[in-house]
Amino acid sequence: MSIIQIIRRASLKAVVGGVIAISASVSAFAQTTVLVVDTGKVYADSQVGQHIERQIASMATSTQSELQAQSTPLQTRGKSLMTQVDGKTRDQIAGDAALVSQLQQQQKDEQKLQQDAAIAKRELQLSKLKAVQLVDAKVSSIIKKVVEERNADIVIDRANVIYGAPADITADVISRLDAQMKTVPVTREKLPRQPAQ
Repeated sequence: MSIIQIIRRASLKAVVGGVIAISASVSAFAQTTVLVVDTGKVYADSQVGQHIERQIASMATSTQSELQAQSTPLQTRGKSLMTQVDGKTRDQIAGDAALVSQLQQQQKDEQKLQQDAAIAKRELQLSKLKAVQLVDAKVSSIIKKVVEERNADIVIDRANVIYGAPADITADVISRLDAQMKTVPVTREKLPRQPAQ
């Protein structure tokens, strides 16, 4: 037997082995029960998800009002300072110690407002995250129960599936979540502030 014939037989055995392995995995996959859930839809359409969104929107409106209350006097003072600076040279401005002090204070106050706005945004994100984590635990237990009832092996998020309508459990999960959890506490989280300098 020549080397070429040995290589051909080895290649043929490898191909046959690969086909058998693929056939075995396909038949194993065919016996696997796969469920699909759209977690984004669960949070968007469930009563508790809508509750969280309403609470966060209310907090955001309140925060915006607080920031606006700080911003309005700053803008007024800034315009006043601009009229005082208008027409003056750098040397003239530098020679007016009171004006320089006011300009420096304006800059500090504007920076503080920007920092407060950034912190408020992170606080809202953290507030939502903590509320959603409470819901996550309930959704996970509901999905686990559905998996047990349907003897499923795998649950995949809808975002990762091209087709899966027959195995979609989203409506079932939303229905059960609505029955078990309508609201969760949505508490405004507070992050530490740096002291004013």
